[in-house]
Amino acid sequence: MLIGRDSEINVLNEYVRRSGNQVMVMYGLNGVGKTTLAREFLADSGDYILFDCKQVYEREQLYQWSNIDKLPLQLPEYPEYSDLFGAIAEHFADSENKNILVFDEFQYLLKYSNDFTNNLFDFLSTADKPYFVILISSSIEWVENSMVGKIGPRARGITGFFKVKELCFADFRTYFTKFKYDECVTGYAILGGIPKLWKYFDKNKSFKDNIIHNILDVNAPLLTYGEDFVAGELRETSVYNTILWALANGKNKLNDLFAHTQFSRAKISVYIKNLMELGFVSKEFSVDTEGRENTQKGVYDICCNYVDFSYKFLFPYKNELTYKDPTEFYNEHIRPNLKKYTAKYFPAICKEYLDTQNSFNNLPIKYDRMGSWLGKAGTIDFVCRDAGEHTLIALCNWEKPMMRFDDYEWLMYCAKQAKIKPDYVYLFSAGGFDDGLHFAVSSKKNIKLITLDEL
Repeated sequence: MLIGRDSEINVLNEYVRRSGNQVMVMYGLNGVGKTTLAREFLADSGDYILFDCKQVYEREQLYQWSNIDKLPLQLPEYPEYSDLFGAIAEHFADSENKNILVFDEFQYLLKYSNDFTNNLFDFLSTADKPYFVILISSSIEWVENSMVGKIGPRARGITGFFKVKELCFADFRTYFTKFKYDECVTGYAILGGIPKLWKYFDKNKSFKDNIIHNILDVNAPLLTYGEDFVAGELRETSVYNTILWALANGKNKLNDLFAHTQFSRAKISVYIKNLMELGFVSKEFSVDTEGRENTQKGVYDICCNYVDFSYKFLFPYKNELTYKDPTEFYNEHIRPNLKKYTAKYFPAICKEYLDTQNSFNNLPIKYDRMGSWLGKAGTIDFVCRDAGEHTLIALCNWEKPMMRFDDYEWLMYCAKQAKIKPDYVYLFSAGGFDDGLHFAVSSKKNIKLITLDEL
């Protein structure tokens, strides 16, 4: 399934057109569609070889590669990297186009040594034809913070980094055309922009039926997906499960996690780092303002929507899910709490709106910086600033039936705590606005009210 990836395909095609060798690191969350994107690109790109890198020792990996159809049959049963790249050169000997190599989940090749990258760049430096090498990885944090240090000087041979992001809310709406708008918002809050998960939902069933039959049923494909997703990537799952459950239930600071788990702070930090490396958890930083003394520091959160949903709604009730009727479970545990859960992810949809409007110059400022202000007393969902330091702030409401004038006043209080003097205020509310806010718009020209229909 390839949706909304035209710009990504264009990036890959642009790399093919470049002269000389090109080595791209393409990375993103597991399931976001990196391999699907690569295969779609390769389908129209002539000859290529795709190597599936498994989490095994090098000897085993090279042994498995010795049986790839596109490589010569005379490759030794237990080849060395020199044998592998020699076979690659032989395969492309008569090729007139740029040769393409793809190594999927290449980080597994570097777990124990740098032999792969050393041999790769030695091969490229002596090859008589240009190659386009795509190194794919699902370890986001590792690529962004550790990979270059691991590879060392050889990293100078990398010509580009390409992060494949989650699909946006607009793509979700395009895919699930029969869902109501509010169902799309909630569905996106649960599944996120991971197309691998979308395929498990039936586009012809109601949103509620999809949750009941495709998540809560004892044989449902998504019932244990979130927990299995974590277990498939990590050892000591009991520790990770404890931390993820705590994060899913609002224990977002190191001290909170320590108080709940009684793990040492050092241990928690190590396990959090591993979760961040896989893209399951992120560390949230507040946008910098003069009100630093009123800002929260070191806030962690689950950033993979379905992992978050799983550890909040499914993991605590594993036993109950085995015997309770799915509809009954939905009505008891999920339906009463789904609005609050969705409220956490509604700002991401509002951000998509702001970013789109900003790109078309439809906002009163052209911002080049955006972030959230995480205050000790409250949060400003978005603080946007342009080159001239003009500021637009935004507040998003999904959970309350209606945004009231006192919500606006609280936002202004938070802005004062942050020592921000906003030039413009954008208020997003799924349930509309009270008369006080409508009156404020008529008297304060810098306030804009945005309903769900406008998103």
